Amino acid sequence: MNAFTDTSMPSLADQLALARNRPAGFDYMRIVLAATIIGLHSLNVTLGLGQALQVQSTLRIGVAMILALFFALSGFLVTASLLRCKSLISFLGLRLLRIGPALAVETTLSAIIIGSLFTELPLAQYFADPKFHAYFLNIIGDIQYELPGVFLNNPLPKLVNCQLWTVPYELWCYVILALLAVTAIAFNRVAYLAFMVIAQIGLIGYDIYRWDVVPIQLRPHLLVFAFLAGVGFYLWRDKVPYNRTVCLFALVLCAAGMATGRGDALAPVPAAYVACYFGLMNPRRSWIVSSGDYSYGLYLYGFVIQQCAAAFGPLQHWYLNLLVSLPLSFGVAMASWHLVEKHALRLRGRVEALEAAALSRLSIMGFWRGSPERSELRANLGNSSASI
Repeated sequence: MNAFTDTSMPSLADQLALARNRPAGFDYMRIVLAATIIGLHSLNVTLGLGQALQVQSTLRIGVAMILALFFALSGFLVTASLLRCKSLISFLGLRLLRIGPALAVETTLSAIIIGSLFTELPLAQYFADPKFHAYFLNIIGDIQYELPGVFLNNPLPKLVNCQLWTVPYELWCYVILALLAVTAIAFNRVAYLAFMVIAQIGLIGYDIYRWDVVPIQLRPHLLVFAFLAGVGFYLWRDKVPYNRTVCLFALVLCAAGMATGRGDALAPVPAAYVACYFGLMNPRRSWIVSSGDYSYGLYLYGFVIQQCAAAFGPLQHWYLNLLVSLPLSFGVAMASWHLVEKHALRLRGRVEALEAAALSRLSIMGFWRGSPERSELRANLGNSSASI
């Protein structure tokens, strides 16, 4: 029984239980945020980076919020997976299954098909170019943005899939969370809270020390911190109120911090609460979220499709680019889910079988499976993580 059972203010855990641990809000959020990113990129690919940044700077609060919300909701949901897993084998294995196969397919299609169609080089020279071979490093998170001779005359020239810049930082989020699990900090709520307080103080000091040019987006280390804030809200979900007024206050804090960029270090935690509040809403599921998870496909293919559209002169207006690119991206995202991502996730059983075999031979690999901290955390929070 949580601290708010006898009051009128429910907790995040209460709201999660009302949705039977499968709130539709997170699914809708991912779709909306991914589509919004495509909308923002319609400016980049048609106006060019300089002019697009001038426009986006007037929308700085909203632009900075998008990725902060993405990373925060990921932290909240991935923590549920962490608590279910018996070792790093299943935790990292499942993360790899979710990200790797679709990324590998997108990288291969971009290099072989998109590159072949849009390069200005002879195909023999294109396939022999070192940039072509280097592009496949995207599969392992070493992000390459250019293919030889591709999109040279676009308003945003040469860049094939600029959106992939966040992949390494997402991978860092998983690595950091794994390390926090290794040290049992992720299974001790008080220790995790202390870790977050120290990190928050350090980030404030770091940003004051740097005090340099403010980017449109939150800096990468703050996106990682937004992910970790989402982790914290999941760990403390039975103590954190689910309240509209608190959400509005969090939005005000985000706006105050992000307005000039000088207070960005203060924004990830309230942004994470906003992500949790809207994500834990549970509107009726439409086919767009009940038939599959298309947000990752939108993320992977949106930008490259927009660059393809921008290569045609008549589509070099941002609204025309968006009108064409968004439905095309959604169609490709559906194909990615049904042909690649869904089948990759079905390999979960093999990962768990590998884990069981490994743990039977080397029990230390399951260091957190029976740890007192993890057992206490699950006892305190119940089994609401089981369905996420």
